[in-house]
Amino acid sequence: MNLTAENLQAGIAFVQANARDIDKAMFAYHWQDGPETAVLAALAPYQNDDGGFGHGLEPDFRLPASSPMATSVALQYCTAINAAATEPLVQKAIRYLCETYQEGDFWYATDQQVNDAPHAFWWHVNELTPPDETRWPNPSAELVGYLHRYAELVPPALLARATARAQANLESSTIISGDAVQKYNILCWKQAQPYLPTALATAVTAKIRATYDHWHPTSPETFGELSIMAFAATPQSIMAQQFPALVDQLLDQEIARQGDDGGWWPAWHWGQYEDTWPIAQREWAGKMTADTLSVLRNFGKIERH
Repeated sequence: MNLTAENLQAGIAFVQANARDIDKAMFAYHWQDGPETAVLAALAPYQNDDGGFGHGLEPDFRLPASSPMATSVALQYCTAINAAATEPLVQKAIRYLCETYQEGDFWYATDQQVNDAPHAFWWHVNELTPPDETRWPNPSAELVGYLHRYAELVPPALLARATARAQANLESSTIISGDAVQKYNILCWKQAQPYLPTALATAVTAKIRATYDHWHPTSPETFGELSIMAFAATPQSIMAQQFPALVDQLLDQEIARQGDDGGWWPAWHWGQYEDTWPIAQREWAGKMTADTLSVLRNFGKIERH
């Protein structure tokens, strides 16, 4: 099954009408050779003076102050456009990560300040506690990857510490574990993998493959509130290489999920802050629609004119 040309245009119109400026700039970068500078300019308003990011860049918590989690989202955009280490926005973000790395060799995703702004119930912080091995990868594994991507900006001793901690976490279990958070741990390791040193990157790939063999996704329900596209954005992704027929089938089902308005909407709900959730919901829909169209194009799943 392919997305029809008509539905492609409906999706593009939905992005233009509903997506945030950052997601429209990212869409233009992928689809219209839009400039990297436009992406960075759209990202800049989310950055604080301390170099970290906030202001609802992660739509499910609206905390204006910086957090490592929101900064990880910012660096997803930066690495997607291959932003250079010479970019001031990148330099400040990496400095923030270096300054917020905890003595126990991890980052807190966020802190109790998150409770003071509208947020999804799962982001509520009752007490700050260091993560155990099953909680460590999200966001720390991903952030270690960004330290390596921009290694020239990182003190060597800190980079060595963070890398050793990532290695220890990876070796702490036979698969990437975490029960309810397993999916997110996989995504964090997947995001980090391209930037890690060769031996560690190879070990991460092997661990992801072993985890997929154990997990063996078989339907959209396997991914819960996420979708196949979070795990297989290109035919070169580990999951697409490991389960090509399954990925093709699940992409067909994603095509069928497009709404009558042309968009793809989130399959979750905050369960609180009913005045703010619709804003976040629409922001997610804009981003999800832009990402979905790009993934379908990557897999050749869009009807040619």
